[in-house]
Amino acid sequence: MVSKFTCRGTAAGPTTIRRVTSRACRALLALALFLGAASLTSGGAHADQAPAAKASVAVGIGAVDPQIPDFVDTTKIMTFSGKLQNLKTTPLKNVVVELRRTPVKARSEMGSATGNGTPVYAGAQQSKQLTMPIADLPPGAAVDWQLKATEAEVLGGKRPLTGVYAIDVDVKDSDGDFLGGQRTYVVWKPVTGVKEAHVALLWPVVGMPGLTGQKMPNDTAAPIVSDPQAAGQFAPDGRLSKILNDGQQFPVNWILDPDVLYTANQLAGGYFVSSSDSSPKAEGGGGALDAKNWYDAAHNLFSSPQTQNCWNLPYADPDLVTLSHSQAGQNLLGEALKLHPPVTTGSCRSPQTVAWPAGGQADAATLKALQGANLANQLTLLSSSQVSSTAWKSAHVTLPQSANTVVYDTYLSSVFTDPAPPAGQPQLNAPGVLAAQEWLAQTALLAGDYTDRVLVVAPPRDFTPSEPLAAAISKAEKMAPSDKWVTLDNLGRVLDPKAAAAPSSPVVGKFDTPDESSSVVTQSSDSQKLYYTLHSIMDPNHERDDAVPFRSVATWWRTHSGATAFSAAVYSTVLQEHGLVGIGEQSQTLTLSGKSGTVPISIINRTNSAVHVYVQAHSEQKLQLKVADDQGLQTVASGQSATVRIRVEGEGNGQTVNLTATLYTCQDFSSGCTYRPTGLFTDIKADKSSVTIPVKVSRIGIIALGLMIGSGVLLVALIGLRVYRAKRAQHASAQDTMAS
Repeated sequence: MVSKFTCRGTAAGPTTIRRVTSRACRALLALALFLGAASLTSGGAHADQAPAAKASVAVGIGAVDPQIPDFVDTTKIMTFSGKLQNLKTTPLKNVVVELRRTPVKARSEMGSATGNGTPVYAGAQQSKQLTMPIADLPPGAAVDWQLKATEAEVLGGKRPLTGVYAIDVDVKDSDGDFLGGQRTYVVWKPVTGVKEAHVALLWPVVGMPGLTGQKMPNDTAAPIVSDPQAAGQFAPDGRLSKILNDGQQFPVNWILDPDVLYTANQLAGGYFVSSSDSSPKAEGGGGALDAKNWYDAAHNLFSSPQTQNCWNLPYADPDLVTLSHSQAGQNLLGEALKLHPPVTTGSCRSPQTVAWPAGGQADAATLKALQGANLANQLTLLSSSQVSSTAWKSAHVTLPQSANTVVYDTYLSSVFTDPAPPAGQPQLNAPGVLAAQEWLAQTALLAGDYTDRVLVVAPPRDFTPSEPLAAAISKAEKMAPSDKWVTLDNLGRVLDPKAAAAPSSPVVGKFDTPDESSSVVTQSSDSQKLYYTLHSIMDPNHERDDAVPFRSVATWWRTHSGATAFSAAVYSTVLQEHGLVGIGEQSQTLTLSGKSGTVPISIINRTNSAVHVYVQAHSEQKLQLKVADDQGLQTVASGQSATVRIRVEGEGNGQTVNLTATLYTCQDFSSGCTYRPTGLFTDIKADKSSVTIPVKVSRIGIIALGLMIGSGVLLVALIGLRVYRAKRAQHASAQDTMAS
């Protein structure tokens, strides 16, 4: 290190730089200054990542106790603890764990542990550096560490300076070289001379899709869940239960996908889980009861007049970005945004719908597709990493093709995702511990900058609240008025003013996650068309799940695997159900005798509802076989079949003509009304929506009948003539005999 050598020269005074006489020293100093300048200009809140990436020791923080110091009594103890692990293949000897302190003035300075900073001293006179020695650390070994000190010792005095402190847990060798470290933060009375920061914390209630439309083929018709995780999220210790419970501990703005409520309600009566051997397994344990308890609690919460801060996502939360990037997807998006959750299931009472692209990222195509969908009361939710108080006067902005937009702060929102350790290092941090301290630190640093506006924060859809983070949010919100630095606010406070013009577009052109595959989109498009045609002919009051075709393109799958398998299961189910209604096969050739007649066809209905369909027939050769008229509305009861007789007229003799009968969903018989949907990406191999019947025309015409009558008269005359001649010959012979 540079501090290991000294360049000697003559002193020029206390404020001058010592003159360097050695060329070697001058070169080394120049190099050191260059490297130092480079480190200062590297910029960014997380610029100092190189030491962690090359660390010999991984350091994890398991607890910071208390999360917020006692602002009255600085003699109280603060405890920092965790684990560290030797990453080298050789043992480490005589290493020490120490605490270092660095004041932080802005969020851009938060950074990572680098081995610098002011050492924390402890003891009666604070004369001894606070360390924990470790004599021997074998290769790959992990050990616990713990450091304790008073608040005054940690923060540098009995009256610490107001603000935020980065606390680094550093590991160094016997020479003082930095081996690895971890950074956390401690806040000390940050509100002196400033107002509180206002934060509108969004709280997503979005679950893993689980219902593919499959149900048990028995009287119970219990739903079949695609993955046990989709049911497990409702357990008391499951992700959705934590979200529901923690979100009621402090003011939040609920962002709800109503399909979560629908799914929980469906599972409440019992369910099965699909398996690889195609034999669904009955739920084990109290999964149905867990779903019921969660649904009851959620339904009561979101339907309560007291729950004002609640907004709905589009039903089943379709992936707006993926669907906006193809014509098939745009058509599917338009249908998805028309859906409304079942009234019996419930949703937020607010009429406003939040269009939230994945990660808050949207390009021009996404915004254009949303604008074209004409979603009523739409509020677009986008993200930005550059929401500065000087540039962005309000989080409520207007953009081209998106006049009603809320922009949330990506930097503060990221605390809800525990960062992954550097490549090759284990995850030693306890869940939520670093996030909790970062929430406190970031909100404290905001207090001086965001006094006249509300900063919007949005955790990821699939976040799991951790106990330390939820506790930190709650404690900061409930601080005494004299010490409080952050207030959790209502999103409505952002929306009240007229949307301001955005200083720069928050639209992100490069996405963090890839779109779903085109095959998933096209398969979902086919599923939607097949599902719609079937349920459009069933009784209006029959039970239906309109979200079935759209769950396979839910935003959830954008950051999770399983979309392809889920989409295939949905398509298979929908295709099978679509085939429950059809026309019976006709293998024999029918013979038409006479001027006109009827051709019978059978409409088969194997669904659990009556169906109402129209039938239209057309002849392959209209001159030889003419369809007399169209059939009217046909109603077929559940589990029954009905015969429809199509009246035809024949104009040929001995010819076979194909007659095709087709099912329609509406009376105008347009191409968009065929029971077999048009525009499918995959043909239906066993299509039963139409049938072709060979009809043999054998009617006797007038000319043929005249010929037959004339032939008969001639035949009678010829027979009579022959009899007459025979009798005459016989008479002549008799006369000859008598004469002899």
